Order: sequence, then structure tokens, then C-alpha cells
Amino acid sequence: MEVAKMQTAARRQRAKQEAPRPQVFVFGEIEGASASWPLVRLYCSWRLVFDSTKWWVIQGETEGETYMSGVSSQGVCVWNHPLAVHLALKSLQGWPRLELVVRGSDAHGRHRLAGYGSWALPTTPGTTEVLCRCWRPTGDGLVARLRSFFLGIVPELQQSAAISDTGSSRPGLRTEDSVDVLLRINIVHQNFEQNGLETEAERL
Repeated sequence: MEVAKMQTAARRQRAKQEAPRPQVFVFGEIEGASASWPLVRLYCSWRLVFDSTKWWVIQGETEGETYMSGVSSQGVCVWNHPLAVHLALKSLQGWPRLELVVRGSDAHGRHRLAGYGSWALPTTPGTTEVLCRCWRPTGDGLVARLRSFFLGIVPELQQSAAISDTGSSRPGLRTEDSVDVLLRINIVHQNFEQNGLETEAERL
């Protein structure tokens, strides 16, 4: 009996080793954003962040930028910017996140930061439509707010790591909510079951 169990376990281990590498397909759109007064035109830079020791790109782009879109009378700008990337992985650790930096210009042509955003991609297959709430740093005191209002001078991050890290990278940083970015993302898994991989949401 013990020999049979050992043989079965060995066969399963060999099958796992011979299975194709697990892969994730990510595709969809950065559809648009709500405006942040006094900005009248907005664009969005984005990048996909993951643990490069456990994930790698098979095909597609992991960063890009939308075109600059004017804000409609309803206070919304539309980008419909496509996003498509094919990833392979050897561990579920370091699951990808989408980082956003939204910038724009006001009626006087002054360019400024609109907000930073970070959103963890869903771990389960399917289509997700979500509003990613962005934020931006605020200066201390009345003078900083007056500089922002009259001169369009807004504080910006020196390190991009602070976009996703709400802990050690942002000590004492004052922020405020800014724009909402509408995302529509599709996730497809491949070869997960053959490799014995199961996300936490799939186990529920």
C-alpha cells in the first residue's frame, strides 16, 4: 500500500514538472477618468508592476501612456486606451499591480499632477470594471494651497515606490483624493490546474 502511494505521488510530481508553465493573459482598457478642477485636459501614464524574479513577459507592453483628452461638459475625459500583456510565472507571489499617474493642463496651459493610483489585478479569471481612486500629495499650510491654486504648483513624489506602498515609503505624507480612473480588465489563466496552482479566491 505504501509503495503504491509513493508511486502515485512520484507520477504526480513528474506530471507537474512536465506541465507547461502557468501563464496569465491580461487585456482590457483604461477607459477614462473624472476630471479634477481646474484641469480641462488629462492623460494617464501606466505601468504593470510585479516581482520579476517570479514573473516575466512573454508578449505585450508593461507600460504606456494614453493621449491627452479634453474634459467633457459632464466632467469626464475618455481615453479607451488598450492594454494587453501575456505573462508567465513560477509563483503566485508578487501578483501584478497596475500603477497610474494622471496629469493634465488647466485653461491657462499650465501642466500639473492630477493624481497617483494603484490597483491590484484580480486573481480570478473574468472581466472586472472598477473605478480606481487616485490621490495626490498636499502641501502643509495655507501658503502651499495658495501656490497650488494660483500658480498650479502641486507637490509630486520623488520615488515611484510610494505609489503602491502605503507604509514605509509614505511616512508623514499628507494626501487628498483626486481623480477616479475607470478600468475594464480581463484576466485569463492558463495551465494553472496542471501545475497545482490555485488562487485564494478560487479556493472559496
